[in-house]
Amino acid sequence: MIGVLLLIPVVTALLCSFFRNRKTIEVINVIGVIALTAVSVPQITGALSAQEYFMGGVLFMDALSAYIMAIVVFIALVAAIYSVDYMGQEYKEGAVTLKGLRYYYALFHLFIFTMLLVSVSNNLAVFWIAIEGTTLVSALLVGFYKNRQSIEAAWKYIILCTVGITFALLGIFITYYASAGATGGKGTLNWTELREMSHRLNPSTMKLAFILILIGYGTKAGLAPVHNWLPDAHSQAPTPISALLSSILLKCAFIGIVRFAIILNGSAGSSYAGNLLLIFGLLSMGIATAFILLQNNYKRLLAYHSIEHIGIIATGMGLGGPLGIYGSLLHILNHAIVKALLFFTTGQVRLRYFSTKIDKVRGVITLLPVSGAVMLLAALAIAGTPPFNIFLSEFIILKAAAEGGSWVTFTLFLVFATIIFGGVLHHFGGMAFGEPNVSHEMKGERKLVSILIVVMATGMLLLGVYVPSFLELMLSGSLKVITGG
Repeated sequence: MIGVLLLIPVVTALLCSFFRNRKTIEVINVIGVIALTAVSVPQITGALSAQEYFMGGVLFMDALSAYIMAIVVFIALVAAIYSVDYMGQEYKEGAVTLKGLRYYYALFHLFIFTMLLVSVSNNLAVFWIAIEGTTLVSALLVGFYKNRQSIEAAWKYIILCTVGITFALLGIFITYYASAGATGGKGTLNWTELREMSHRLNPSTMKLAFILILIGYGTKAGLAPVHNWLPDAHSQAPTPISALLSSILLKCAFIGIVRFAIILNGSAGSSYAGNLLLIFGLLSMGIATAFILLQNNYKRLLAYHSIEHIGIIATGMGLGGPLGIYGSLLHILNHAIVKALLFFTTGQVRLRYFSTKIDKVRGVITLLPVSGAVMLLAALAIAGTPPFNIFLSEFIILKAAAEGGSWVTFTLFLVFATIIFGGVLHHFGGMAFGEPNVSHEMKGERKLVSILIVVMATGMLLLGVYVPSFLELMLSGSLKVITGG
């Protein structure tokens, strides 16, 4: 069934590019993601109880793969549904042609395919190819509007991320060299085999490989100081694509770092990878904090929030231990939900105000009561306010820092979080309240989008007070994969 799973978005992309009727393309888009969701459920549940191998071990699924796949499929589902309304409005306003719609939906589903391939790759070379595939496909979506800013952002994205993962490719070569030395000449690139022989791999060689991997995949994940592509790409891409980039693409690249850290931990102990992740995590949070306060473009603002939160995820992994890793894993999901919700609501703002400038948007709650209220709640959530879901995962990471005696990390985390909270209140509070500066007579909210964001907002709130049993099963299974049980 894994072949069927990977084939569904490819077939959907081909059909979307073939048909020349808007409604038909939209129906195919929705049917495609629903079919993908239905096929993925048994794959995900099966991988939670036992590892499954495909294509001679080149592809596989374990609990961590199942967790990432579940997030990819969920965000793909809501983004595809949201795209019907958002891109439909763009089409009606003349910003997008029918040819552009076909192009958009075909690339959208190819993008989903590449991220699914990332989640099930056992072979390190295939994983690298999948990550590069995400870059090439998503870069075309970043430059979708074909204006000067979007094309510049797309080229910057391609150049920086391609150069970055070239370092990752060198790390893969060195890892193969280490495995060949450990086995007497027959090396391997399969992650499961490398994990089993990790205690026999040369520690110095693997440390060098991990540094290259951290630089390479860290560029794609948006870790500072190699994050420069991210604000431009997020601000220029169509809103549903910005949601995909921020909610799941960054996490797909970060999982590559985690997989390598597991191998390194078996070879050289956990402190080396943990310390590096801690340094880059805190650095990302600090740099994002400064830029968040200075932004006047809400899409770029959300991009810097992505840098902050990938820093939080790296910090949790760097702290290590069951608590830190658990908090980091939970934060991957929590951030995905909240960030998608913020992009969806601010997407409605852009359609109504025709601007992404913060100082040109006032009185959103008055003109868009549902979107405006949910936007403000999601903004509070992204700042770590209780009782929303991000507060829970951040609290767990802070608890891990306190229990581990990492008081510098604990203090810096709190300082950054406090400053960001003030910035969020200033920016989103100003947008939500005040006298509207566009006509009240213009189009109102769309029912489909309102239902979608209310459902997601409900999940955002519920996950702040309760972790469902199926999610707990995925988290505990992923924790066992990372810690070795």
